[in-house]
Amino acid sequence: MDNIQEQIRKLQETVTRQAEAISELSRDLDALRTQVASGDFETITCKRWKVVDKDGKVRITASTNAEGGAGVAWRDKDGTMRIGASTEPDGSAVVAWWDKDGKARIGARTNADGTAGVAWWDKDGTMRIGASTKPDGSAVSAWWDKDGKERITAFTVAEGGAGVAWRDKDGKPRISAFTNASGSADITWLDKDGKPRITAATLASGTVIYPTKDGK
Repeated sequence: MDNIQEQIRKLQETVTRQAEAISELSRDLDALRTQVASGDFETITCKRWKVVDKDGKVRITASTNAEGGAGVAWRDKDGTMRIGASTEPDGSAVVAWWDKDGKARIGARTNADGTAGVAWWDKDGTMRIGASTKPDGSAVSAWWDKDGKERITAFTVAEGGAGVAWRDKDGKPRISAFTNASGSADITWLDKDGKPRITAATLASGTVIYPTKDGK
């Protein structure tokens, strides 16, 4: 008899604990329902996620890969890629923008070696402007025409010099101007064959070199 009563008592204790656990689970479920309804989540842990719009179209995706990269992409209401951002295992990072037709128009990148650059493309996919900096302190910008020919280049060098160069429609250099850290400056004109024809310069010593037509 006593043994039966002890078993009943233990059974009652077990039922009580189960009832408390069920009650606690119920409260957790109520809290979860509230979070789902309000969209209030403190932390979500996953390897990949998607965000869809009211029509079920994927608008944002985020993912990581086994090599150590990670990225996020945004699409417009038509499903066209518009923005992409990623980090790569070597330490570089990239952001790119596409137009409504899905063509890349702007890209920006930093590399693990310390270089960084930005590039612009026109609606036909031709590179038109590029700019970059290097770890040594130098920087360069370049402009291309609609046919993809480089026309203007401007740069600074780590030692303190700076220059600009102009090219004709065939990509041949025609004018260059440069200043250097010593204080001198020069400008040169070249003919259609790329040969220097006129040069003018001021030197750090104060000497002025007048233009010449023979390239000397």
